[in-house]
Amino acid sequence: MTMGGRSDRMDKNWKLQRYNRKDYSELVEFPVEIVGRDGVVRRYTFEDSIRLYQRRITFAPIRYRDMELIRAEVHHCRSRIDQLRRSYFHRFGWGTPEGQPDAEEVFGELAGELAAFVCRVLHCDGRPEIRFEQLREEENGVSTWYITPEGASSGMLLYVHRFQGGEADKVREGFFGSLKSLERMGRCDGDGERLLAFHHTVDCGFVLTGRGGEYQSLIATKDEIPATVDLTPTPWDEVLEMIRRGEHEVALRRCRAMVQEQPWHRQAYIAGAMLSVYLGEHAGAEELALVGSRYFREDGTLQYYLGAARLRQGRVAEGEASLRRALELSPGLVAARTSLVVALLRRRAYSEALTALKGRDPVNVDDKRADAALDRLETWLRWRRTILVLGGLLAVLGLATIPLTWMGAFPAVAGLVALALGWFAFQRQVDALLARQRVEEVRRGLRRLARTKTSTHLVS
Repeated sequence: MTMGGRSDRMDKNWKLQRYNRKDYSELVEFPVEIVGRDGVVRRYTFEDSIRLYQRRITFAPIRYRDMELIRAEVHHCRSRIDQLRRSYFHRFGWGTPEGQPDAEEVFGELAGELAAFVCRVLHCDGRPEIRFEQLREEENGVSTWYITPEGASSGMLLYVHRFQGGEADKVREGFFGSLKSLERMGRCDGDGERLLAFHHTVDCGFVLTGRGGEYQSLIATKDEIPATVDLTPTPWDEVLEMIRRGEHEVALRRCRAMVQEQPWHRQAYIAGAMLSVYLGEHAGAEELALVGSRYFREDGTLQYYLGAARLRQGRVAEGEASLRRALELSPGLVAARTSLVVALLRRRAYSEALTALKGRDPVNVDDKRADAALDRLETWLRWRRTILVLGGLLAVLGLATIPLTWMGAFPAVAGLVALALGWFAFQRQVDALLARQRVEEVRRGLRRLARTKTSTHLVS
């Protein structure tokens, strides 16, 4: 074993021993003090501390290559999250009437997360006076509760979603689907069920609803409700404006900061990856797209930027695999198909490239102009095959007849010229397509982002 190998092994053992010495039994105070990797002690609110450890779980496979260290880091972060939630409920959770099951028995490790959500909604510092009544037992990851704050004339419906196990993605999709439905209902007059507040994190989501006309009595007094709507630009609006003005480096830094603060901000991951690819920071683009794809597993655009970043780092097989996955998820994503076809042509996989160009639906594409360029490329690819076959036959025929007559030189030269011109013209077409895609990447990326509307978060 080399000195470097022994050093790596010792470093690994030391890190594992540090993880094994951690104690998760004690209750912590809030704000909680956490020592960062740089040795600096920082203070975090309950919500921020939970996000910190959930981000560490996401980044564990990137931070470490060794599976033992990855498992140890994930176990440590999950244990810390359980400790923080247990501590928060112990200090700020609601009381349980005698004879009824304890909240931690009912909600398990989510009791602390739910307590923090309820305290924010009711504008109290802790120990909310509130009653819970279960209306529907957990089914497919969702349970329904009726909660009544003390002194309120009516109660609210609480939907608890658990994003756990093999059905986590399905439950998460249902959570966001219910939010969209409730937000649409909230725009209508009437006394139907309306969204009051919601909260979500990596492993759970809460939705709180009530009758439309009872908002003031449930959440706030009339004086606390703003008389005007805040129309100031959001941080995301500012990022889009920076990109439009060409301030790409500043916008990229903002995107990185946003995903640190809001791990579920899909547009920030996409914009950050797009800008990183455009600026040539391919490792950074891969990191943003990879982390984003862990939160949004069915997002074709993130897979596209992941593939583009890997291709430009020279990892062709991984890049092509990500681009194929992008097209499985989003068949109409023209940029992903263009990148895949160009990558296949670069390694002379002409038949595969032609297959990738077949079967496109011109109606359901996100960029008709770029798709028209793929039509021209498909035509060129078919003509290239014809030119190569005819040029090759002419060259072979001419070379075969030269020993018999000098006239055979004419078809031989004609065939070779046809081969050279066909190859040169085709390569120019491919180079022009790739160059145009790189130049227009930001403009097209902005159009893709503009198609996705960001919902307004009441409580998050």
